[in-house]
Amino acid sequence: MAKFKVIKNRKAYLRRRRIRRFLTMTIIVTIFAYAAHVTYTNRMNRIEVALAELAAYQEQYEGIMLRQEFYKNKVVRLGDEDYIAMLARERHFWSLPNEIVFRIVEDSTRSLDTTDTEDEN
Repeated sequence: MAKFKVIKNRKAYLRRRRIRRFLTMTIIVTIFAYAAHVTYTNRMNRIEVALAELAAYQEQYEGIMLRQEFYKNKVVRLGDEDYIAMLARERHFWSLPNEIVFRIVEDSTRSLDTTDTEDEN
């Protein structure tokens, strides 16, 4: 035969049992809440880092688009024979009759090509 524990005070037993269940459930809920909190904060940190990277990439993209527009305009201008002739005369100090050629030297820090390479470094 099986030995059964004789319960003398049933009310006290049920009360202890309810308290144990409550404590067990409280511990389980606390563990899940902590795990959810840790997961949430980690994901929020990752989102913040991703948003910062996105902002940096958008700035970089805008710079690239400006440079692309500059070079597109340059290509279009290079299709014009008059512009090419003017560039050749300017670079080699040639001139047409009754034409005076002035060469304007740009500051190296203000030219588009040098500012683009400085931003990338």
